[in-house]
Parts: sequence; structure tokens; C-alpha cells
Amino acid sequence: MTVEKAVLKVYRYNPEKDEKPYYREYEVPVDQAQTLLDALFYIQENLDPSLSFRFFCRAAVCGSCAMKVNGISRLACKTPFKPLVERSKGKPITVEPLNFLAPIKDLVVDHDKPFESLKNLETWLEPKKPVPEKEYRVSPEEVKSYERPTNCILCFACYGSCEAVMDDPKYAGPYAFSRVYRYVLDSRNDEEHKKEMVKRAMEVGDIWGCVQCQKCIYVCPKGVRPAEDIQNVRGIAAEYGFKEYPGVKKLQHFVDWVYATGQINRLALPEEVYGVDPTPLINKFKERGAEVWEVPKPLPGLIEFRDLILEVMKEKKPHLDIDFHHVRKIDKKVEEVFNADVCTKITQHFEEKKEDFFTRFWKKVSQFLGAS
Repeated sequence: MTVEKAVLKVYRYNPEKDEKPYYREYEVPVDQAQTLLDALFYIQENLDPSLSFRFFCRAAVCGSCAMKVNGISRLACKTPFKPLVERSKGKPITVEPLNFLAPIKDLVVDHDKPFESLKNLETWLEPKKPVPEKEYRVSPEEVKSYERPTNCILCFACYGSCEAVMDDPKYAGPYAFSRVYRYVLDSRNDEEHKKEMVKRAMEVGDIWGCVQCQKCIYVCPKGVRPAEDIQNVRGIAAEYGFKEYPGVKKLQHFVDWVYATGQINRLALPEEVYGVDPTPLINKFKERGAEVWEVPKPLPGLIEFRDLILEVMKEKKPHLDIDFHHVRKIDKKVEEVFNADVCTKITQHFEEKKEDFFTRFWKKVSQFLGAS
């Protein structure tokens, strides 16, 4: 009976004797390994005792065995071996250390850099002052609100997959911002310390560098969803009043322009957010024969759309105040360019009405979509 074997193409590098990294292939019997970690143990115990890799719990709890498998960050102990072999369809399975972390030896990487980021962002709890005489009482609802980011095991799989880390050495990494979000939600944390963490997330960690590629969500073995936590921390930055930062300015720019025209304005963004004259960009587009609207053409049903936005903003994002003075200027531009009949009268949307919010909300949605 022939035993099915799989080929593992493993990254090898010992800085004490190797000039540069190289790859070595090993044949592993498929029936000798339940997981990829088992396959690495088979290599170490039967084929090459010099192979180095990190592990501890073998139960997807410690995060030690994170590595890159066929280009994707995974926990070796949580990666079933036989399905991995089947998906590879006879091709070698490439096993490498995580991206962006210096290899110490073979698949073992240096974790000092990402741990240092956590220190720099001060991702911990500072008790409120004065410290209460009795123990804190935390409701189940509150615990539920930060249960998911608390599940992070610091495996750094997200860090090794992050597009922003690739382009920005200053970028702290998805796992770090999930930690910030977790401690910002904690009612036991001192309010000033929360603000300092959010401020550091912007200034030290460069949280606005995230491009929302969603890779961190895809590779996280614990379902933490760091990309969503990043968006939440960005919103909290606006709530705290950090409105002079480019990222918050960009958020405000989107709110004002979407309210005014139903669309964002990419041409106005450089000047309003970064103070950069957009004229060269506009001229480049024109040189290439592109039709350039320096203001977006207002969407049909804009007035109803505005009414809907006001309702949602009032309920969900009151900290992102619409800059009505700015909107008036946008309206004027729209009227000049398109001869559009843009209503700038803001009615008293914030008066109490008999209908509850959701009844009015769905009524506005129906009107906007043209339903009877």
C-alpha cells in the first residue's frame, strides 16, 4: 500500500551561518499529521532536527505558531493538514515566516516590534480617579461590547497581512487598534487615558493609514474583525473633538459633501483636508480629455436624501455635525455650475414629533426610493 505524501517547501534561514534565506523541500506522509503543526513536527523529528518554529499551546490559544502558508497568515495548529494538501492539488505547500517581522531563525520571528507598538499606544487600563473604595461592577452588556477585541491572542497574523504596514513603517497594525478600541469601551478606564490612547492611535500609530482592505478580518483566527474596530476608533476620535487631524477632516469632508450633493468630492478633498491646491490635478484630467466636474452633480431627490441623512445623523452620529455654513457654499457652487434648484432651507428636524424615530426613518426611506 502506497502512503500518500505531501511536499512542504519550507523557508530556511540561520543568520549565524546563512548569507541569505533559502527554501528546502520535505516529503511528509499525509496520514502522519492532523495539522500543519504536526507536519512540521514530523519534519523536525524524522527528517531535519535543525528546523526551527515557535509553538506552545497547540490549541489556537497562545498565537505562537502563526506563519504564512501558501501566502496567507495562519496558525499552524489550527490548519488541518489533509484539506490543505487537497487544496494544493499536488503542488508544494509553501511555509514561510510572517511578513514584516524580522526572522530570528527559520519560521521564528521577532515579536519585539509589535509589542512595542502596544506600549507606545498605551493600550492598558488606568483606573478612574479617585479609585473607588469598592470593586468595579461591569454589566454583561458592557462586557459583550468589547468581547470580540478582547479575544485577540496577539498572534500578529493580521500584522503580517496588512497592506498599510507594507506601505507605512509607522503604522501600528490592526491588532493594536483593536486593543485601543477594547480599552476605550471599558467603563473602568480613566476618561483622560482613553483620549490619550485615541490621540496616540492617530499620532503614533497612524490609524488613518488603514485602507480597509479587510485582510485582517480574513486571516484572524479568533474572529476579532480589526478593520471594524479601526473604523470605530476613528469615529471616537471625532467624538472626542480631534477635528484638526487630516483623517477627521476627511471624515467631516465626506459628511458635508454627501449631505450637500449626495456624493463625495474627490477634487475638493486635497484642498479642504490637506491644504493642497487641486488645480494641477484638475488640469491633468482635462489634458487627458476627461470631463471634470469640480463639484459633483446633485443626485435626484436630493432634498429627501438630506432629510434622511439628518435623521440618521441625529440618532447615530451626533458628533459629526453637518457644517451648514460650508454646505451653503457648496449649494452656491452647485447652482452656479448646474443651474440646479438646490434648497438650502434647513427645517426644524430636531423638534419632537408624534411618530417614533424608526417610523419616520422608514417613511423617509420609502419616499426617497419612490415608494407609495
